[in-house]
Amino acid sequence: MRIIDFHTHLDERWLGTPLPSRGELLDGMDRVGVAMSCIFTIQGLYGDCPRHNDALLEHAKRCPDRLIPFATVDPKEGAAAVEEARRCLGNPLFRGIKFHPWLQAIAPSMVRETMVEILRCAAEHDVPVLFHDGTPPYSTTFQVAAVARMVPEAMVVLGHAGLADYVYPAGRLIRDVPNLYGCCCGPRPGDIEYLVETGGADKILFGSDFGVCEWFLLAERLDNVLEADLPGAVMEKVLFGNAERLLRLRERPVASAGSPDDGAGSGA
Repeated sequence: MRIIDFHTHLDERWLGTPLPSRGELLDGMDRVGVAMSCIFTIQGLYGDCPRHNDALLEHAKRCPDRLIPFATVDPKEGAAAVEEARRCLGNPLFRGIKFHPWLQAIAPSMVRETMVEILRCAAEHDVPVLFHDGTPPYSTTFQVAAVARMVPEAMVVLGHAGLADYVYPAGRLIRDVPNLYGCCCGPRPGDIEYLVETGGADKILFGSDFGVCEWFLLAERLDNVLEADLPGAVMEKVLFGNAERLLRLRERPVASAGSPDDGAGSGA
């Protein structure tokens, strides 16, 4: 069965702790049969987004058929954040934007004007915007759903589909907000069944958070999906089809989107 991991990290370290390298990430993907992974920075969440976005791009250039970078911007920077989003999305290898309001220490409602501009930019480029969710005070599932309502033309993804405490409202919000999707990165098998049943089989994606630790996290999160009681056709959507659609992989194959000489430009 084909698999796209919609939620992974590829960075050198997190708060001083070394993280899996690109080679280790690819090895872990191979262990469990993941074909492609969406990769996010971690260090970029704390500052200097352009430099870390460019680092992700370099990883993707070396494995464009397997690694799909999502840019990160700091909405507290206002117009500079919008410009960085446009810079990155101008490169066809970037297929989305990642926010982590909890680590970035900003409630989306506090930067509403900037957030709306960034989501409109993502909608213009037809790419999804993924938010960490499931943790207060800045990253509750309700707060992310409110962002999705601000820009109905944007594709907004709950990065953990409620995680644990917010799984049940996540299912209802995914159902009720047309442009809201859920990445089941954390929910257990029974919760995944609920998310699919309530939110809809076309709106749930697989993600693992692999990259913040070793490959066993990927295996565990994948087992959660495989152990859920889902029909084969639904399982294929969750593990591959829905991500393929949101990333527009059929219309814009990533392997042919750029070359080693392409780039988003200088991060300066």
